[in-house]
Amino acid sequence: MRILFFCSASALLLASLGVPAAADTIMGAGSFHSWSVSTLGPAANPTFGGPYWNSQSGEGNTGNIGWCLTGSVVCSIANPPGAISFFGDGNNAVSNMFFGNSFGSVEVSLLGNFTSQTGGPDGVNYLGWYALQSDGTLGLMQTLWSSAALVGASAVFSPGGNYGFFIENVKGLGTPFEADYFWFMNTAFTSTGGTAVDPANHQHFAVFSPGPNQFVLGMEDATPGDLDFNDMIVQVSAGVPEPAPAALMGGALLLCILPLRRAVRR
Repeated sequence: MRILFFCSASALLLASLGVPAAADTIMGAGSFHSWSVSTLGPAANPTFGGPYWNSQSGEGNTGNIGWCLTGSVVCSIANPPGAISFFGDGNNAVSNMFFGNSFGSVEVSLLGNFTSQTGGPDGVNYLGWYALQSDGTLGLMQTLWSSAALVGASAVFSPGGNYGFFIENVKGLGTPFEADYFWFMNTAFTSTGGTAVDPANHQHFAVFSPGPNQFVLGMEDATPGDLDFNDMIVQVSAGVPEPAPAALMGGALLLCILPLRRAVRR
């Protein structure tokens, strides 16, 4: 009986370690707002304005993040989610956005790169995440991939608390004229390096959500840029369970089975 109780308690404890954490939430001085395909206007004559991300794109009239999400062939992504709600202060951008995390893991997947800055003379982008200290200041920063990565690339990380994303835009990589721009979901963290000039300090991220724990981020890599927020598009899935506890539980149960079999034989 003691063995059975021990095994049951161990299995329940290990199983609880694999349960996804409570939903991550996007935080900041804004809220989610709905929009529809009619917001974009007809493809032959789009209506720009309204939501801050609804601008004319360098990829064409139907190339901004709104068109990408609703299935434009100009910026095609797999399984476009449609006109999902965006986070903003009305139609305006929020200068400081971040994710509230309940200590679960986060998976990021690359849906699309619609930029000329993929490692050549035009430059390169690097996507990464950053941790927020308890006082809201910038903590650990970690790069996930560059704009040369293939669509479908993914990464899993455990932020251990509140977090956000950044995009580093590098022009003239490896030359004496290299210029580095770091764009954060909190515009107050914006920084530059090398020969970079003072940037236009605006929000370079647009955050959309199809439902709990699921987000789509569209990014603007240039300063001031065309504000189409399609230069890199990623999907963020929060509350991803760690695989290790499942393996641990299986091992624990196997170790429990042997004593139980011996006990039964007796």
